Amino acid sequence: MGLVMIAAWAGFPRKKQTITAILSETGYFEVVPPSTFGGPGTINTIEYLSNGRLELHPTCDVDPALLTGKIQKSPTVDRELKQSLEKNLDVSAQVRDKLSAVAGMQQVDSIHLKLENANILLVSDESLMSTRNALLKAECADAVTQNISSGGVVCQTRSVLEADVVYEIKYHNKVSMEERAKLTSEIAAKLDLDAHQGADDKVAGSQLFFGIRLLPYPILLDSPSGKPKPCTRE
Repeated sequence: MGLVMIAAWAGFPRKKQTITAILSETGYFEVVPPSTFGGPGTINTIEYLSNGRLELHPTCDVDPALLTGKIQKSPTVDRELKQSLEKNLDVSAQVRDKLSAVAGMQQVDSIHLKLENANILLVSDESLMSTRNALLKAECADAVTQNISSGGVVCQTRSVLEADVVYEIKYHNKVSMEERAKLTSEIAAKLDLDAHQGADDKVAGSQLFFGIRLLPYPILLDSPSGKPKPCTRE
């Protein structure tokens, strides 16, 4: 099962020009690092962490045929958002957590993210409902109930921001070309991306999800009554 780390949108001022702050204005969680998990229509369990981030766990398997013809795709139409996303954004702090196990990370000065060819993928409320009704049976329903009983919040993804992703790595000046190539390869493997062909300081991936928007109300099934936690920050 996949696991995606996503950052909460509360408390990040826009003026810092972080990817988290940019996404927060449109109601998206940031996916760290970008991946293909948690696409439109999928059912996932959300865990709130003490460091202000969230973890998103795929809860139910989705047959791609179930969503065939239901996912709508369009270029991002907000010009300001598009321009912000295409800037080189410093994501050193976010990504270093993910790369903490990579030996030699002290050789990295900074990591910048550039997003290209951004699109919105979304599913209508009607299609979300039909998908949810088709999934919430047998083992899927059991998995949802188990996660809720353990304190998890089970949510469905309404839309995602998708883009081609390039991480540009700036190494300290004394790092040799051979060391850079080796570290870049290890970073690419850890982020599940590819080393950029012809470059020893870039890793990239195509059509990855870097922002997720959830339906605000959680899936409850036959869980105990009481005020449920929302799929968004209160």
